[in-house]
Amino acid sequence: MQKRQLTLILTCIATTLAIIMLAVLMIPGRSVHYVSSATLRQHFFLHNGWYYDGRDWAFVQGGHKVTGTRQINGVTYHFARDGKQVLPYRISYRYQLSGDQGTSQPASSKYIILHDVGSRANGQQAASFMQRTANSNQAYTNFIVGDGGTVYQMKRPGIVSWGAGVTANQNAPVQIELGHASSRSMFRADYQAYVALARDMAGKYDIPLTLDQGSTGSKGIKSHRWVSQHIWGDHQDPYEYLTRYGVSKQDLADDLAGK
Repeated sequence: MQKRQLTLILTCIATTLAIIMLAVLMIPGRSVHYVSSATLRQHFFLHNGWYYDGRDWAFVQGGHKVTGTRQINGVTYHFARDGKQVLPYRISYRYQLSGDQGTSQPASSKYIILHDVGSRANGQQAASFMQRTANSNQAYTNFIVGDGGTVYQMKRPGIVSWGAGVTANQNAPVQIELGHASSRSMFRADYQAYVALARDMAGKYDIPLTLDQGSTGSKGIKSHRWVSQHIWGDHQDPYEYLTRYGVSKQDLADDLAGK
């Protein structure tokens, strides 16, 4: 009898500790909860919302990871049978910055900022350069897209990146660079991944799928040009590069909105 009681007590203690650990791992007031891989493998969660372990995403509803197809914040998402999101692009961590590069400061969820690399560098070249010079140049973004649609993760989403000036950086959980393509077919693949990534992240951080609309108080997807016009800087990307391949600002706005 005593052994049975002891087992019950230990089970209750373990459950309580697990609940406390999960609560500590979550960031209050944010739409994304950053958790360990072990936590993401669990089937039961305390709260609803997005969960991310650095590689995989899951969406929790009613305490359980959802599966199948769901529309969340205006974006259609697909989840495998184990609850992990099936990403609409291929992702590489080859050039991801180390822990001592950049900052670990969380960003407010206000803007998704779109860039292009501003040179003839493709995705791999831009990612490699950024990895080598992030601290010395004090410049990096969360993602670079290129090489026929590969998404290079440079810094975990949700973390401040150094891409558009202090004010914009602090309010952008995601900034995305677009590498330069060597052919029209490569550009189309890059562009599709660029749009898919922006929509994906906007949905996760509850940011409207609007492009360059409103004042600085308006949440949405913003170009670096918009940041220069409304906050700080002199950059005009990514529109000049996009127009080389026949993509107008309106085209980009429609694609981001899913029209």
